[in-house]
Amino acid sequence: KSPVLLAYWAALNLLDAEVLFSELKIRELLDPGLTPPRSIERHHLFPKAHLATKGIRVRSQVNAIANMAFLDWLENAAVSFDSPAVYWPEMTATMTPDRIKKHCRWHALPVGWEHLDYTTFLDKRRVLISQVVRDGFERLWDTAKHDKLSTLADLLAAGESETVEYKATARWNLHARAADKKMEYVIAKTVCGFLNAEGGTLLIGVADNGTVRGLDEDMKTLGSRGNRDGYELFLRQRLDNSLSVRTAGIVKIRFEHIAGNDVCVVAAAAAGKPVFARPHEGGTLPNEFWVRTGNATKQLHGDDMIDYQTTHWS
Repeated sequence: KSPVLLAYWAALNLLDAEVLFSELKIRELLDPGLTPPRSIERHHLFPKAHLATKGIRVRSQVNAIANMAFLDWLENAAVSFDSPAVYWPEMTATMTPDRIKKHCRWHALPVGWEHLDYTTFLDKRRVLISQVVRDGFERLWDTAKHDKLSTLADLLAAGESETVEYKATARWNLHARAADKKMEYVIAKTVCGFLNAEGGTLLIGVADNGTVRGLDEDMKTLGSRGNRDGYELFLRQRLDNSLSVRTAGIVKIRFEHIAGNDVCVVAAAAAGKPVFARPHEGGTLPNEFWVRTGNATKQLHGDDMIDYQTTHWS
């Protein structure tokens, strides 16, 4: 009943993973409405009998989460007493290299794991399990928020809404014809609003009317860094400096090309706690709380802010 273990199982389900050495899907194994064609059980990757020969008999060590994997019953019987170094080559002999690679990724098996000592294997596999969990749960965001608005064309066709916003530039003031820090903060507070609501997508390089302008004007302000990599670095740094949370795990930045122009697509997930924006880096002004409501980003104060936070994150 470990929450960590259940999170890993859920991730395997989301990633459409297969049972180790089998074509049976783990989602089928975990579906209470389906009956597996054969008995399925979790298997000790380092078998109990093998560990006993190494002097490892303590139940909590032998049954560690990192030593268990879903495995088809017949294969499980075949490896009951062998060390991984013995059974792994035999069990993978009929599998293609690509399929072996997928199974190693799904089941968090380190490179050359079958030759590792038990303690090192557990440490390395725990790290890989955490990566699988992250990959799986990122799929939740991808599926829930972007299946219907997955391409730039879809986002442009949908227009601005509670989850979609257009900004012509992120640095260049179209009226003053110069770089403007205030424009950068507009981007930060827009992302803040999405994070504090249900998430959303910001398109930079698109005018309010949906016309694609591209990023050329912004790129020129970055000098020698005026390319996609430099632009993403600038944007990531600006968001991290302006927001009260690190954005690496909850804000994704990508670029798409349409009608001869680049557009920056900033996809923000819903945050797990309130996020605040700093009007000026290193300044003395109080932090601000922004929320996306309808097709606008609104600042909340006082009781309104407290009521929203209590309701939204309760």
